Amino acid sequence: MNPRSTRIARLVPMAAAIGALAVLSTACASPSQEVAQSSQVSTQQSKYKGTELGMPTPIPAVTLTDFNGKPYDLKANAAGKLTLVYFGYTHCPDECPTTMADLASALRLLPAAKAAKVQVVFVTTDPDRDTGPVLKAWLGKFNPDFIGLTGTVAQVDDTAKLAATPVAPPVKNPDGSIEVDHGTQVNAFGTDGLAHVVWLAGVAPKDIAHDIDLLT
Repeated sequence: MNPRSTRIARLVPMAAAIGALAVLSTACASPSQEVAQSSQVSTQQSKYKGTELGMPTPIPAVTLTDFNGKPYDLKANAAGKLTLVYFGYTHCPDECPTTMADLASALRLLPAAKAAKVQVVFVTTDPDRDTGPVLKAWLGKFNPDFIGLTGTVAQVDDTAKLAATPVAPPVKNPDGSIEVDHGTQVNAFGTDGLAHVVWLAGVAPKDIAHDIDLLT
């Protein structure tokens, strides 16, 4: 695979008034641990293991298509649940499968009653290749309750912007490989409809479970 096809956008939360997030472009295999100090609540003050945002991000009020081909209102379906939203693609060689595996592991560490209050939503950034059946089969390898969403490239881009997550449309390289850049954070939208916490690549399942326990 062309090395460029594995390049993805890294997230660094910024303290802009609109809650925008800047991007670092690095290799998938070496997750950036840099977080702008002005962008987050101090780790010494925060009760979370993930990155607590100084300005929470509202869950996008959008309707996409689920992997069963049905309309899926993201905000409406998040009501009463902790909704974990991740933007990625099934052909991703590392961060996407690793993150889904980590989320699945974190949920297994929780009591069943707690885990039942959590909803994991995977939004594909590669809709041409990630058809409904592909999304369903891939997510089922991690947890059959995970939900896969798709839409047009424009719809996914708009949703990602509302979720303050950097993504870029898929690009076909001259050698035929496809490059799909995307942010690697998991957005944890609480029952208040706001993401107060994000987990960057590399956060351990036990730490994710710790935060889920506080958020549910």
